[in-house]
Amino acid sequence: MDFSKLMIFRKPQNETDKALKEALRAEECVLDKTRVLAGKTLVLINSICVAMTLFQLYIAGPGKIVANVTRATHLGFGMCLVFLLYPLCKTAARNRIPLYDYVFATCAVIVNMYIVVNFEELTSRAGLMTKWDLVFGLILIVLLLECSRRVVGPVLTCIAGFFLFYTLYGQIFPAVIAHRNISLINLVRHMYLTLEGIYGVALGVSANFIFLFILMGAILTYMGTGGFLIDLAVCGFGRQRGGPAKAAVVASCLFGMISGSSVANICTVGSFTIPLMKKTGYKPYFAGSVEAAASVGGQIMPPVMGAAAFIIAENLGISYLAVCAAAAVPAALYFAGIFFAVHQEAVRAGLKGMPSEEIPKFLDVLKRSYLLAPLVMIIVMMVLGFSPAMAGLVSIISGIALSFISKDTALTPRRLIEAFAQGAKNALEVLIACAVVGFIVGSFTLSGMGLKLAGLVVEGGGGNLLITLIFTALACLILGMGVPTTANYVMMSMITVPAVVAMGVLPMGAHLFCFYYGIISDLTPPVALGALAAAGVAGAPFWPTAINATKLGIAAFIGPFFFIYHPVLLLGQVPFELVNLLYIAFAFIGLLIISCALYGFVIVKTIWYERITLLISGAMTLLPGLQTSFLGIGLFILIYILQKSRKVKSLKNNEIINSII
Repeated sequence: MDFSKLMIFRKPQNETDKALKEALRAEECVLDKTRVLAGKTLVLINSICVAMTLFQLYIAGPGKIVANVTRATHLGFGMCLVFLLYPLCKTAARNRIPLYDYVFATCAVIVNMYIVVNFEELTSRAGLMTKWDLVFGLILIVLLLECSRRVVGPVLTCIAGFFLFYTLYGQIFPAVIAHRNISLINLVRHMYLTLEGIYGVALGVSANFIFLFILMGAILTYMGTGGFLIDLAVCGFGRQRGGPAKAAVVASCLFGMISGSSVANICTVGSFTIPLMKKTGYKPYFAGSVEAAASVGGQIMPPVMGAAAFIIAENLGISYLAVCAAAAVPAALYFAGIFFAVHQEAVRAGLKGMPSEEIPKFLDVLKRSYLLAPLVMIIVMMVLGFSPAMAGLVSIISGIALSFISKDTALTPRRLIEAFAQGAKNALEVLIACAVVGFIVGSFTLSGMGLKLAGLVVEGGGGNLLITLIFTALACLILGMGVPTTANYVMMSMITVPAVVAMGVLPMGAHLFCFYYGIISDLTPPVALGALAAAGVAGAPFWPTAINATKLGIAAFIGPFFFIYHPVLLLGQVPFELVNLLYIAFAFIGLLIISCALYGFVIVKTIWYERITLLISGAMTLLPGLQTSFLGIGLFILIYILQKSRKVKSLKNNEIINSII
């Protein structure tokens, strides 16, 4: 990525800017789809970005605007920027904007502003369509699909196109999902003039919540929070075995909460941590896989989770804080699994920690701890009962104010404008995905397909919960290959959540199940965008990186099944009892045992039958029930004793050989 399109007003002048420049240059590891512009054109685009950001801050604060107008304005800004920033195809020129994209951008603004300008009239007509309604609605549908193709990719665009076709021509499909034809007029009315289609819940969450948190991530990045988190993690873990890898896990977890994108997290934090890991002795593919697994997992770590978490709260009608509480233990399990695997690899390879001279002084790092204040502010505000939007707004304002504590982190007017512009650009993919998901949601409600698919899911699983969950997990993984997390979650939650809940599963567990499997599709071959980005930074082959990242993220693959069957892992969803703490402890132990089995190492290399025993031991420890858990731990102790004996015997043999020599 050409840094000139980010640092648009001046060259880097302080250490924070220089660190930011180096971090953002790492994004060259991923194919950059945006144009590289300069001069007046770039000023125009960034002016639109800043205007969009100011509008979002206004509606989060004093602005009281009806949902239709807010969402139409939000989408109008987003579509306009997509046509100006993203070229028609890979071969199109990237240093200029062709006339047709100016036309498309203008049309995108007009069709959305039609809702804003004529809102009262549209309300008074109560859904009655005019010729202009139909024309503008059709234009918006076509332009939105093109925006999706450019910024999100072909997979989601084709899925949305299929559902539009299905809605219009339902009678030609098999009888189990067939429906009466929906006229073009009714389709456009539903998608364009109601809150059931394009301007639905998903776009509303993007406008009201998601944009603010992505903006906060951009502001924290420009303040240098990423560098601070890396230094903090290195201070804490740098001296330990495999210290850089452990620091990478912690830093990626913390930064992943604010970046809004696993790939951006990998490219930013990984540009620092992956070279450190390689320098310590980790193989390039392992270093890349650690960064990929930790960065992808950042989206499930409270208090600032992935964008879909806001939609979960909206769908369940609960506070965002309740979603964070429920996700806390599964997220901790995920990172504990990665952390332990990193330690195992370090012990097995005989790796050491970092030299003391390369570790920053803790007191120097502590002086920058004010950079964490915006994140703390979010937690405090939500605990006090404020909405996520207000919490995000206050954290942004506090971050801007606190940045002036140091000259290096100060968000001067120019740097603040740059952060505002970059925040808007970072939000485009999620914004467009949320709007396009409206086609799918609208199709479900208009055609009645949602109930039919839920019935098919139950029928396909034969009424068996485990089989239904396996089908759901596979569908999430497959659809998630090339589809943003938010879109994947919304699609799968509509299809499978009603069916799974009907089988007695807690609604929170069902929603988090879809959410988790949508996220880890970034680790799962053959697409594995997160692993692809990390392999690029590490200079490692893709397949070993992706396969090892999948092993590191094993907690995210098996954890959702266990919190479905054992909901004590979801805090706040079942009555608290002291024994629940024991179950949670067993979950951590079981996960660590499974990690030993996957990497074939406890204190020495495992024999094949020990691996199998460890897998059985870990699964039994994770399973609900104290008896099975204790039995699983007993099997692990047995393997530990066998390995300890083998290690002592090996050491004695070495001593005998050395004495003879």
